[in-house]
Amino acid sequence: MPDGRQALLIAATEAFASLGFDGADLRSVAAAAGVAPNLVRVHFGNKAALWEACLDRVVTLAEPVMAEVHTIATDTRRSLADRLRDLIIRVATFYAAHPQVRDFVVRHGAETPERSAMVTEKLLRPAYESARELFEAGIAAGIIRSSHPALFFALLNAALNQPPAFPMLLGRFAPEIDPETARTQLLDTTIATLLHLPPSQADAEPAAGNGRTPLS
Repeated sequence: MPDGRQALLIAATEAFASLGFDGADLRSVAAAAGVAPNLVRVHFGNKAALWEACLDRVVTLAEPVMAEVHTIATDTRRSLADRLRDLIIRVATFYAAHPQVRDFVVRHGAETPERSAMVTEKLLRPAYESARELFEAGIAAGIIRSSHPALFFALLNAALNQPPAFPMLLGRFAPEIDPETARTQLLDTTIATLLHLPPSQADAEPAAGNGRTPLS
């Protein structure tokens, strides 16, 4: 039974992320999880409760990376530029490893007011607060050119939140970009575009060429 509950959560998170609340069908979720349909009601009661359990699962997946981001942001022994670069790499790595989290947040963060508020309070606001002070310091130093840290937070997430088909779509009009490294090249481009660094720091070796492939 516990294994069935976890299987349902995984399948339901993917269904809600790709189809939305109304589009996700409980019978199809149960089939994808390999369990009997009645287990949805046994474990969760109804569809709304299942969605909330999926949100809690997403938050549980995100909490460790938010803690890491906060550690990076508050490590004042390191330069602002290094901390901002590493923060962006860590967030991009998390999105690449958990695309269902990215898609779940993007879809339900702007769905019904009730579900949007839950996503905001349980996930988006804590994620923003984990990095807000570092973004404010970056703005004050001129590394981030934004009037507000929330605007930079939104822009950064939009840049990194590319769909799974992104490498293929990019290759259709830019075939010279290797699909295998497209996401890492996007990460390098995001860092170079969003962080206005002094020449000595801007010339730091990019993720695509330093042996680290955080998005592969």
